Amino acid sequence: MSDPHIMQLENLSVELAGRTVIKTLNTAIPSGKLTMLMGHNGAGKSVFLQAIHGLLPLASGTITGPDILATKMVFQRPIMLRRSTAEMFDFITSGYPSIDRQYWLARAGLMHQLHLPAKLLSAGQAQKLFLIAMLATRPRLLLLDEPTAHLDYESTAFIEEILTEARTQGLSIIMSSHNRTQVKRLADHVLFFDKGHLVDDQAAPAFFRAPASSAAQRWLDFA
Repeated sequence: MSDPHIMQLENLSVELAGRTVIKTLNTAIPSGKLTMLMGHNGAGKSVFLQAIHGLLPLASGTITGPDILATKMVFQRPIMLRRSTAEMFDFITSGYPSIDRQYWLARAGLMHQLHLPAKLLSAGQAQKLFLIAMLATRPRLLLLDEPTAHLDYESTAFIEEILTEARTQGLSIIMSSHNRTQVKRLADHVLFFDKGHLVDDQAAPAFFRAPASSAAQRWLDFA
């Protein structure tokens, strides 16, 4: 029987500049589902993603899950190097054999930008490039930090569509978002953060029906 959880986190705490920003967190991330991180700015969502990806040290606690090579992360503002779009894709996917670059770039509508310097791509095109490159490496777990923030409708629709497809194919996804309607469309599972504390942890339908914390209820009432 397959494990229903791809990642277990026990007593997780993270400190930055002497301040505890994630406080004794315990949760389990379901396999093959999209877990959405919610909460106000500064609540700890981005720190949580960076910590579970190994980019920030833990002050305490343990993480049990896929190794770093099986986990990929897409940031809100991808950093483009001095390469063409095609070369940037190849750089991100280097070390992974048998990747059909043409297929993935065509999926993202980037075939006409093959030789364009990646730095000249629009915000939506850059985000699509990073996302398809990460998906092309076939990770077990994909982490996304507000991947559609400030993007236009077309780019947002593409990202939501391809994430839904990847989840259907068994990919486990953890994503942060401030967009309540997007969370309703995509989320299977919700983690709600408030001032570094995980205050709500439940299936998405249950969360929207009856959030477990007053902080989450206030957020829903305001959003």
